[in-house]
Amino acid sequence: MKKLIAIVSVLAAGFVGTAKADITMSAGSNLEMQSIGSSTNLSIGGSLGFAFSQDLGNGITVTMSGLSFGNDVALADNIATAATASVLNSSTVSGTTVYGNVSSVSGTNPDGNPETAFDVNATLTQTTDTVVTDETIDADAFEQISFASANGTLTYGSDVEIDYADLGVGDVLSSDLTDTGLGTATSSLSLGNTTGNGIQYATSFGGSSLTLGYLMKNSAGADFFDTSASGNSNTMAIKTAVPVGPLTATVGYTSDNTANATNNTFGISTSMAAGNGTISVAYVNSDATSDVSQASIKYATTLGAASLSVGYSSTDADGSTNTNNLTASISQSIGTGASIFAEFANRDGVATGGETSAVLLGSSFAF
Repeated sequence: MKKLIAIVSVLAAGFVGTAKADITMSAGSNLEMQSIGSSTNLSIGGSLGFAFSQDLGNGITVTMSGLSFGNDVALADNIATAATASVLNSSTVSGTTVYGNVSSVSGTNPDGNPETAFDVNATLTQTTDTVVTDETIDADAFEQISFASANGTLTYGSDVEIDYADLGVGDVLSSDLTDTGLGTATSSLSLGNTTGNGIQYATSFGGSSLTLGYLMKNSAGADFFDTSASGNSNTMAIKTAVPVGPLTATVGYTSDNTANATNNTFGISTSMAAGNGTISVAYVNSDATSDVSQASIKYATTLGAASLSVGYSSTDADGSTNTNNLTASISQSIGTGASIFAEFANRDGVATGGETSAVLLGSSFAF
């Protein structure tokens, strides 16, 4: 994260009167190669982002998420793309050219006046036009604003995530490409609708922390202006971290009220020092789709200057075979902001014919 100076500071001063605003920029790039089954997949991605914050001088600091551009395996065509579509552009009917989308021809005019004879069996000609189908450039720009004070941080936005019960620790992968293409899990955990137009508040007291969240509209994180409209669904969530002897236990709960049915998810996790590293365990239960429970464990340590993590999870859904996931990751710094890494994923309990393991090698650069 680097501060923009010179011309950016001048521009900021012009807009706000004085150069009080803290404008930051981040950028990164990665190159990854995955081996899965008989396939080798290559991903080249990058990101560029801006953020803005300002101290109001009364104990409150306002922060706003700014422009961000990304391109990786998790984002499909986030820059506007064009596609071809077959449309009915025109057709010649009994010597008369008719423009527009013609689906049928009436034998009688509505006003009863004599009409030109049309051949209803005429062939309608389709043409192919180029249309823009995706204009999701920077879908996350300016969607959240936060107000931080000594008492906590209040955040409002149209893309707020309150998946507080998602406390599983078994997935240690950092790349979205590593497990892409693995067979569909026979048992999977669904948390319900936990992203949307809402608000969250985070605070701490003593050695404990508390986070509260509420979505007024929990559909896909879109920007809804009338959150009181008929049919809107909401989600509430709470998370707290409490010291328990040498451990800290984190407990999360979400209640998704969608389609007149309340879907509840509960999660708990904790960690402790073990050997030369840290061991973490977690348990999550959800009834968002069916009754599903997941137990997971993770061990993280260092080997010289390299960081190593190994995670395992077992998911059990009613009426389905258990799905077990084993993941591992090792990362080595090769300079300031640069690293190389390797990841491994194995899945037991997949649909017939699906791949069960994958290996990834990658490099990452932050500017």
